[in-house]
Amino acid sequence: MKAIVVERPGELSWREVGEPPPPGSYQALARVSHFALCNATDKYLRDCVFPGVDASTCPLLLGHECVGEVVATGPHVRYLQPGDRVLRPMLSLPDYGSYWGGFAEYGLVTDLQAYKEDGTPDIEGFVHSGHQVVPEPISSAHAVVLITFKEVMSYCDRLEVGKGSQLLIIGHGPVGLSAVYLARNLSGAHRIVVAGRRPEAEEQVLAFGADGYVDTRQENWPAQAVELLGAPADSIYDTTGNADIVQAAVRALAPQGIIGSYASRPHAYEQHPLPQDERLIDARTDEGLSHDRIVNAVLRGVLEPQRFVTHILLPEQIDEGFRLVEQRQALKIVFSTSATPWTVNGSNDSWSRP
Repeated sequence: MKAIVVERPGELSWREVGEPPPPGSYQALARVSHFALCNATDKYLRDCVFPGVDASTCPLLLGHECVGEVVATGPHVRYLQPGDRVLRPMLSLPDYGSYWGGFAEYGLVTDLQAYKEDGTPDIEGFVHSGHQVVPEPISSAHAVVLITFKEVMSYCDRLEVGKGSQLLIIGHGPVGLSAVYLARNLSGAHRIVVAGRRPEAEEQVLAFGADGYVDTRQENWPAQAVELLGAPADSIYDTTGNADIVQAAVRALAPQGIIGSYASRPHAYEQHPLPQDERLIDARTDEGLSHDRIVNAVLRGVLEPQRFVTHILLPEQIDEGFRLVEQRQALKIVFSTSATPWTVNGSNDSWSRP
């Protein structure tokens, strides 16, 4: 079995790591077909600057956005069967650190329904609310995007983004654009404004459903955001983790509003803490709660996850994937353990390859 391994900070390889582990009593073993970069989190993990991770954690098994097909089940599994496609297979092996370990040829998922029915017994291994089945006809290459959608939708719900609300989103990577897309197509937000440092991305931001764009390098950008929203923001969804920007964004928030910083930069908060404001919530999500809503929207054609996929690469091209992301030449990169690589060119609206 092969996996993406962080050998030491900044150094990755796709190599043999041993045999797949047998499934535990409530687990199923899945053969992973596709996985995708979580642009920020996986970069921090690769560089070993994530909480609980440093050079001593290496070699480290990387990745959490993945989909696989069940090939074997444990004795107490009742609601998963061979052939089911499942999200977030995870891998833990002796002598390896693991931050989910989803970038591998095999991983384990938990039969959540059986596990809960039996009183959540003590078991070894991962138990995650994202271990859920992907129905046909959603392709596996697109299914990995559902993980981002579910996380973002869960956080939008915590921010109380709803029909008629004014939403300010800070940042426009895959998470920020997903927040725009979901708030427009599912939450029913009235006005959506995005704040960022790259005005050249405004066209893309508007194409995903935003009403306006402001440049955070301008001193009065919070006031500009309020003007474009038509009122102070009911909700502010920060995806950058930049404490100074979050502090400034509070000026655009309604008195009874909610602001949340959903970003993987806790290491930076030690020197630049987030503001002390009772309207600020933490980054906790539960993607399991939004699974059915997201899947049904995809099946009805309300959401098109393929709009976010710009490249499909092979696992051995992992360094190229990070390069494309860091040079802002890609949005969402999916890796296939068997497919021919391809790259999308043109506007988002033309992205239709499986």
